[in-house]
Amino acid sequence: MFTELESTRLRPRLGRTQSRPLRAICDLLDVPPGDRRRLLDMASSALGSDSEHGLRQDSWVSRGEILLYFCDLAAQRRVDPGDDIVSLLTRIRVQGAPLSGEEVILNCYSLILGGDETTRLALVGGVAALLDNPAQWAAYQAGDVATGTAVEEVLRWTTPTLHAGRTAGQDLTLHGHHIRAGDVVTLWNASANRDERAFDEPDAFRLDRTPNRHLSLYGSHFCLGAFLARAEIGAVLEDLRERVGEMAPAGPAQRLYSNFRGGLATLPLTWRPRR
Repeated sequence: MFTELESTRLRPRLGRTQSRPLRAICDLLDVPPGDRRRLLDMASSALGSDSEHGLRQDSWVSRGEILLYFCDLAAQRRVDPGDDIVSLLTRIRVQGAPLSGEEVILNCYSLILGGDETTRLALVGGVAALLDNPAQWAAYQAGDVATGTAVEEVLRWTTPTLHAGRTAGQDLTLHGHHIRAGDVVTLWNASANRDERAFDEPDAFRLDRTPNRHLSLYGSHFCLGAFLARAEIGAVLEDLRERVGEMAPAGPAQRLYSNFRGGLATLPLTWRPRR
């Protein structure tokens, strides 16, 4: 039996099925079923590619198309609202004032990119880590590790969003470096999640790691989809434990080409059902 876990553009190899994270976030946004494949393709090429050429050629176009798509969808929901997040954003009031059209569109943009790409990259990277650490996979299969702690270690280990940019609001000195108000600074989540001051053996993949205060989903900025991401990753891990007996690589993995997202574009593997 052969399957291929995927995280970005190489979906035609799997036919026309949609990823579980995409289905979940599209259900919450009530994206029409006929638009979901197109939206998946746009989201996949917006922040990464399987090649440098593809990234430069497609990313800006895809980002613009996503924004235009949600501009049209938000306009429809203002006229004919439903029980979904897009409709909620068009009706919500913050201190008595509605969100601007730009705010509605950008929130939808963030939800579709964060809710789909980030979770899939974490899942594919988590399976790769299990292949590289068979003792951890055996411990999880045996029920020696709780799914909740396993999810947190997968998120720490993979860190799908590599960094976050922010503009300093005031002058400050941080670790001997002077930062002026207005300077653009970058938080490297990937570095923070391997900080030896915060984690014991940070370069070891340990599913029972606790405490595990990683920064994959939160910091001062809390990820709106954190609960959904954890639920999806946990559900897939439990499915793997219940259904899969053995896993093995079926070819070389291919990394995603991106300076913002980190992870694997494809991970070919073979597996045997659990008896």
